[in-house]
Amino acid sequence: MNRHVLILNRWANSFAEYHRYLDHTTDRIAYLTTAAGRQPLDEELAESVRVVSDLTDTAEVLAQTARLIGLYGPFTHVLALSEFDLEAAGEIRRHFGIPGRGPAEVAAVRDKVVMKGLVAAAGLRVPAFRETPDAGSVREFADRHGYPFVLKPRAGADSQGVHVVRSEDRLDALLDGAELADAQCEEFIDGVLYQIDGVVRGGELLTSRAWRCGASCLDFATGTAFSSVANDDPEFERRVTAFAERVCAALALTDDVFHLEVFRTAPDDGDDLVFLEIGARAGGGQVRYVWEEVYGVDLVAASALVQLGEELRVAPMDLAGPVAGYLMMPEPPVRPAVVESVTSLVGRVPELYAETLPPPGTVLSGNGGAVHTAGTFRYRGATSEQVEAAIRRTMAAYRLDWHPLDEHSTDTRGPAVREAAHVVL
Repeated sequence: MNRHVLILNRWANSFAEYHRYLDHTTDRIAYLTTAAGRQPLDEELAESVRVVSDLTDTAEVLAQTARLIGLYGPFTHVLALSEFDLEAAGEIRRHFGIPGRGPAEVAAVRDKVVMKGLVAAAGLRVPAFRETPDAGSVREFADRHGYPFVLKPRAGADSQGVHVVRSEDRLDALLDGAELADAQCEEFIDGVLYQIDGVVRGGELLTSRAWRCGASCLDFATGTAFSSVANDDPEFERRVTAFAERVCAALALTDDVFHLEVFRTAPDDGDDLVFLEIGARAGGGQVRYVWEEVYGVDLVAASALVQLGEELRVAPMDLAGPVAGYLMMPEPPVRPAVVESVTSLVGRVPELYAETLPPPGTVLSGNGGAVHTAGTFRYRGATSEQVEAAIRRTMAAYRLDWHPLDEHSTDTRGPAVREAAHVVL
């Protein structure tokens, strides 16, 4: 029997071109999409395309799904590839009896309190943590664990609303009028951040790769350049892969693409890996691009295919092959800022194979996240040391001239983003 698939879509770029890897003539495929996400969809092939004002509005999403079912019959699958739509997809499955990850299973990959509890129960190291829905519980955590510690949303993403609290004065300022109903605190881990991306099918890890990060996602959100370089140490890859497999098993991730973050700390009785969090989706930033361009794996397509139960041929990662990496430059320290000029470095740094630069006249507002940055660069080299050296050369040579959008600002024109950011390698 052919599938009847409901897709929740908020992407407005090539990631939303589902018709590239899902046969809309064999399966019946309907969409609930944001207005911005409608443009990339092939409406002629779709059974229906319905625009909703807010995909996180459960009542609206359920009502629109009911209308689609009334017109076209029950759905066999619900597909949501953005992390922000997993809860809505879970509610649809529960409400209409559609197989797949329901609200409880979604919580395991979205609620940081739930996920750390499950990972800890599997015997893996996690930061000390607790839900902190009020100021009193936050202060209790600070008293017990000391400073610094991390205060962040239970179901956040992209480092939004994340704070490293380093002093009581800072805590007082954060708690003044703060909304804490969805908050949690966790121990600050002093270590090197690694990201592990992979594809699991039928409970089997088909492929994965660990990446060593320069700085952290929170550092990038607050003005530091972010880099990530594929690991080429076979012994560490073996250990971190085993760690990732245990995490997936603990969270019942059996048919998914995942993006896992761990800290590597100074060895303590041989256990130097600490779970941070995981997303049941393809990694952000430049992850999806370098995986496809360097390793030949479309993680977005793979995510859809494994969730729909299709066979997927993905070769295990070859650590003897090329090493990929990327660099994202943060927006200027004064925002909004207008880009005056940028320096292209393709051809000047041998390992640099692609760059995306904001054209002159672009307004950088400070809300671009990992999408609208002051420049992104992608690399391919023979070793991680070679790629790391190329990133350092890029940092030294790249220049972005800008001025504040408000010409009356007392801040002087900034000559270069590189003076306001650094990468630790």
